[in-house]
Amino acid sequence: MSKNQNGHLVTDPAELREVVARMRKCGKIGFDTEFVGERSYFPRLCLIQLGTEQEVVAVDPLSIEDLSPLGDLLFDPSVLKIVHAGRQDMQIVYQRMGRAPTPVFDVQIAASVLGFSVQSAYASLVREFLGVDLKKGHSYSDWSTRPLSASQLMYALDDVRYLPALHDLMAARLEKEGRMPWIERDMASLSSSASYELIPEEKYRKLKGWTTLNGRSLAVLRGLIAWREREAMRRDVPRRRVLADESALAIARSRPANEEALRRVRGLEWKAGGASSMAVLEVVREALALPDDQLPETASSRPHINGERACVVSLLSALLRCQARVHKVAPELFACADDLERLSVGERDDIPALEGWRFDLLGKKLLELLEGKLVLVVRDGLAAVEERKPDA
Repeated sequence: MSKNQNGHLVTDPAELREVVARMRKCGKIGFDTEFVGERSYFPRLCLIQLGTEQEVVAVDPLSIEDLSPLGDLLFDPSVLKIVHAGRQDMQIVYQRMGRAPTPVFDVQIAASVLGFSVQSAYASLVREFLGVDLKKGHSYSDWSTRPLSASQLMYALDDVRYLPALHDLMAARLEKEGRMPWIERDMASLSSSASYELIPEEKYRKLKGWTTLNGRSLAVLRGLIAWREREAMRRDVPRRRVLADESALAIARSRPANEEALRRVRGLEWKAGGASSMAVLEVVREALALPDDQLPETASSRPHINGERACVVSLLSALLRCQARVHKVAPELFACADDLERLSVGERDDIPALEGWRFDLLGKKLLELLEGKLVLVVRDGLAAVEERKPDA
C-alpha cells in the first residue's frame, strides 16, 4: 500500500496547499474533524481528515495556523464533501471560517432513507456496504495531545478512507430507487449558514425543565440563558462555568431581587457582589419589567395532551411506524413526537411531514386517519393501513 493510501499527518503549510490542489481535481472528498470541547465554549479543532479514492491525509491545525488554503477545497462548489453525521464538523468550519462547506453529502442521512437507523454508526455502514471491519479504540482520545500515536492517526484516517466509496454505492441506490430528492433538503441544510447561526435568546428551550415555568419566570430564564451564552462565548469557557442549568432554573423560579436572595441559590461559582451577580440581578429586573405581550410563549399555552388526546398521538405514531416499515425509511426521518402532538391538536403549519415527499408517503395518510378515512388493522402480526369502508 502506498504512502498516500496509508495516509500521513500534514504539518507544513506548503504541503497543505499541494494537497488542496490535488484533491480539488477529484470531484469528491471525504471530510471529518477531531476536536476537544469539554474545556471551552468553542470546540478546539485538533485534526482535519481529508480522503479521496487516491489518498488520505490528516491536517494538523495545531501546527498550521493559517488554514485559509483549505477553504479553496471546502467551499469549491465543484467538489462534493462527503461526511458522516457531519453537522458538528460543519459547525466547526463555520465558526473557524465564517462559512459552511458546500456541497455536502452525509452518508448517515442517506442511510436513513435506505432502511437503516437514523443514527447509523459509520463502522456499521462500512461493514454493511463494503465488508470492512474497522478497528475501535480511540473514540475518546484527547486529540489535542502531541505527538499522535500511529494507531490514533490510522483511526482518524479510517474515518474518511471509505467515505467516497460509501457515497458511490449509496448514491447509486438512491438514484435507482428514486430517493435522491428525499434527502436534498436535509443535505442543503448542512451547507446553510442559517443552520449554525447562534441566537442566544432561543437557547433556553434546550434546558430540561423549561416547560414547567410560567410566562414571567420563563422570561427570566430566557434572559439568563442569553446572558450565559454571550458570557461563555466571550470568555470561551463551558456554559456551566458561567451558570449551571439547575441554578438558572432556580433563579427563574425564585426571581431574586437582591444579593441576599441570590446567595440562597445553590451552585453559583462566582462571588456575591461581583460583575456576574450584578448582571444576573439586572436580567431578573428587566424580565420582571417586560410587558405581558413580550413574554415568551409557555409550553402550557399549547393545547394540553390529555389521556384521550394521547391515544390519538399513539395512533398517529403507529401509522408513522407502519409507513416507515413499508417504505424502508427511519421513522425519525418522517416525523418526531412533537410533530404528531401538534397534528393531534389541529396544527398544520411548519410540520415537515406535511411537505414534499414526506406528505406523499406519510402526511396525507396522517390527515386521512385524523379525518376518519383510514383505519389501522393487524395483518400477519403487523400493523397495516386500510381505507375505512362506508357504513352498510
